[in-house]
Amino acid sequence: MDTRKGTKKQTGIKKSLAAIAGLAAILCLIGTVFLCTKFMFVREINFFGNKHLTTADLLSLTGLSYKKPLFSITTREIYKKLKTSPWIKDALVRKDLSGNITIYLTEAVAEAVLLVNDKPFLVDSEGTRLEHIKPESLYFLPVVKINPTSHKDAYLDALELATALNERKVAAHGGNIELTGIKPEDVTMKVDGVPVKIGAGDLQSKLEKLDFVRNELAKRNMEVEYIDLRFADRIVVKPLKNPKDPEKKPEPKAAEKNPKKPKEKQKNPKEKQKNPVHKKGDKKTAGGKTKRNVG
Repeated sequence: MDTRKGTKKQTGIKKSLAAIAGLAAILCLIGTVFLCTKFMFVREINFFGNKHLTTADLLSLTGLSYKKPLFSITTREIYKKLKTSPWIKDALVRKDLSGNITIYLTEAVAEAVLLVNDKPFLVDSEGTRLEHIKPESLYFLPVVKINPTSHKDAYLDALELATALNERKVAAHGGNIELTGIKPEDVTMKVDGVPVKIGAGDLQSKLEKLDFVRNELAKRNMEVEYIDLRFADRIVVKPLKNPKDPEKKPEPKAAEKNPKKPKEKQKNPKEKQKNPVHKKGDKKTAGGKTKRNVG
């Protein structure tokens, strides 16, 4: 009996000690949270990987600021706020007890300009609209003129072509590179005013052929109506039917209908003396002199 009582007593003591330890741990945790909330602030904020968005943009987006309580916002909340921007593809947020917040970003890359009802938008390779921009006469990216709602397949193929053009740094000598089409097999790019039928698939090979054709046309100073690169075994180049005429030389003026008669030269009075006019009744003498009959 004494042994059982002793065992129960020890068990009761252990439970009491465990309860006290648990309560102390809870109190310590509460105290730590209280101290962190009241006396620990954000001391440093660092962003890495941002190229388009500025630090000011990111601070405004996340709501972070210096001297803000460190635990007033969680890393999960920061991540959710970052993802509200179409420019942020992914983010990694880290926070430590020293007050430092470090954020690693993966930004989207603009691959083309989408024209919708004459309104230009920057879009990425997946077709996400990143930002509305001001209309310009010349853009630094290929311009897609395909309705993404009614012609989705052609639109996605045009974006793939735009990405390939950017990777190869293909640029127009003048104006924009325009991408149009209704179906994937109809996707056409207009470069330097010449339509180039690209179609779908095998883009790298087609763009290599395009480089060759453009160089040859430049060497020959040749104007073409269109170029078709959709065939695997041949390149179709259709010359322009009516190329621009070279500069014409000015035609001579037509002769006047009633040209002015040249003025007659005045005779020299000495010539008149040499060839006098003989009147009727005058006779020549043997010496060549004229004898005038006086009536």
